[in-house]
Amino acid sequence: MNSLKRKIIAATLSMALIGAQAFPVGADTADDIAAVQAQQEQTNAALYDVQSSIDSLEGQKQEILDQIEGYDQQLVLTMASIQSLDQQVAQKEKELDKTAKDLKKAQEDEKVQYEAMKKRIQYLYEQGGRNGWVDVMMGDVTLSEGMDKVDNTQSMYKYDREELENYTKTAEEVKKLQAQQTQQKSSLEAMKQEQEGAKANLEALKEQAQAENENYDQQIAQAQATANEYYALIEQQNAQIAQLQEQKAAEDEAARQAAEAEAARQAAAEQAAAQETQTDETYTDDSYNEAASDDNGSYDDAGSYSESTGSSATQTTVSAPVSNGTGVSGSSIASYACQFVGNPYVWGGTSLTNGADCSGFVQSVYRQFGIGLSRTTYTQANEGVAVSYNDMQPGDVINYGFHTAIYIGNNQIVHAADESLGIIVQSNPAYQPIVTIRRFV
Repeated sequence: MNSLKRKIIAATLSMALIGAQAFPVGADTADDIAAVQAQQEQTNAALYDVQSSIDSLEGQKQEILDQIEGYDQQLVLTMASIQSLDQQVAQKEKELDKTAKDLKKAQEDEKVQYEAMKKRIQYLYEQGGRNGWVDVMMGDVTLSEGMDKVDNTQSMYKYDREELENYTKTAEEVKKLQAQQTQQKSSLEAMKQEQEGAKANLEALKEQAQAENENYDQQIAQAQATANEYYALIEQQNAQIAQLQEQKAAEDEAARQAAEAEAARQAAAEQAAAQETQTDETYTDDSYNEAASDDNGSYDDAGSYSESTGSSATQTTVSAPVSNGTGVSGSSIASYACQFVGNPYVWGGTSLTNGADCSGFVQSVYRQFGIGLSRTTYTQANEGVAVSYNDMQPGDVINYGFHTAIYIGNNQIVHAADESLGIIVQSNPAYQPIVTIRRFV
């Protein structure tokens, strides 16, 4: 909910509060009732907007919470990867330490072998190879013995060369291994640095999402506070409407009694005039003289009719028949409404089979019993007779301000819920705050 929308809602609420106090009980009570009902319709519309805003904010908040959960999961994986890389780097460092020691030993062995080989070669050539031919020439040894000395010298030289090459090869391989391990360590450290960057980025995104979540919490709290003010205002308007309706009923009763009294007065006057114009009949025998008269009945102040006959007055009271409402039971309405459970919800619809919204469903159900209700939730809230929650009976209409349902007994309601659910039976009539309960039968 942006700041401009909050200002508009706040201004609407202020105007509604001011208007709710602007209609004291006046002379034209019917106009006062209509004015307060019009105000209440605006309040209900504003409340619907606030509730829609709360639903939207709740949805956006849930998306942020899902993002935070996703960031947490990625952070767990990233930190596990960093820990694994730390272990691999530590292992490579151990391997490099061992390789460095192996290389140092190989190089030292190579140097020792080289120095030893030089000394042996020098000795062999000085003492063995050259002297072998001299001994032959001098006749000290035979040719075969001299050649054996030369061959031994060459074999020893060949052996030393091969050993030196082996030591050199070993040292080179250790060097290559050291270079390879150094490269692997550098690669692992680069991967770790990359993971550290990813971790920092995820932490920043999570922190930002948490800040947005707190902002949504504040907006939802503000919107809910506004909605609570609208609920309080609706209750105040309901009380005002009830007060005005009671006054109107009292005025209507007073007018009815006045009209009946006036009718009784006029009837009595007409009867008196008729008696005065009546002609008495006199019989010829002196012993009997009778005055005949017409009907001597009259109405009392309460509207009852009295009839007098002769000298004995016999009084008969005739009262107007008392209406017993529509003659339809609330249970019949509840049972009829339940026949359409499972049919679709259609915004603006009034068809019990092809689809209706909440107020269209209530209107169409009652229409089948010859009872006319208005079309919208807001206007239905002001029709019928208000009853308390404890006095609620099957067939009563429960109004939630922006939604409406029919009570069917056993702590259940039937209503056109929404497009995903359609027409359903639901437990707990007070699953949302109740604005008013209306009775039409």
